[in-house]
Amino acid sequence: MSRLILLISTLTILLAACMPIVTQPAGPSAEEMQATIDSSVALTLTARAQTEAAAASPTPIPSDTPLPTPTRFFPTLMPFPTSTPSSLGGGIPPTVAVDYACAVVNKYPGDNTVFKPNKDFDVKFWIRNIGMKKWDKGADLAFHDGTKMITTNIFYELPQVDPEETVGPFIFDAKSPKKAGTFTMTFKVQGGFCYPYIRIIVQK
Repeated sequence: MSRLILLISTLTILLAACMPIVTQPAGPSAEEMQATIDSSVALTLTARAQTEAAAASPTPIPSDTPLPTPTRFFPTLMPFPTSTPSSLGGGIPPTVAVDYACAVVNKYPGDNTVFKPNKDFDVKFWIRNIGMKKWDKGADLAFHDGTKMITTNIFYELPQVDPEETVGPFIFDAKSPKKAGTFTMTFKVQGGFCYPYIRIIVQK
């Protein structure tokens, strides 16, 4: 009996010695765990800093295409038409509406006034804008045609004249011719739309 027990004990010990020893895998050391934690924290902080930098940098706004610089353009003003319309006969209103026209509303001397030869007198008249457009400032009024009876080479520079506005008087020194006859002297407003005139008779 004692031998049997001894045999069993011996077999048990032998079997135990032959069985592989199962060991628990060794875990990371404290130093390794700390290094891993430090690395994770560093990566987290780096990623966060990159995210904040990306958020702080605004998306660049595309620049607007520059508009072309406007070219300054100053047209040459033509206050009066360059073409010469039919004469108004010194103030006869036109039969149709036009942009530029005038009427002589009063004048001296009147038509066919009689003068002695070589007689001094004044020419005086008023004109009205009966066109649809204003007359720009600066148009000249001067002798144009016919018997030149004025004694000085003066001319008037008109102000701005609006439609239906009357301007004057325009006064010129004149002298009747030395010979008898009927004489006409015509003036002209620059632009050729207004021809005031006088007509006198000289008798000895």
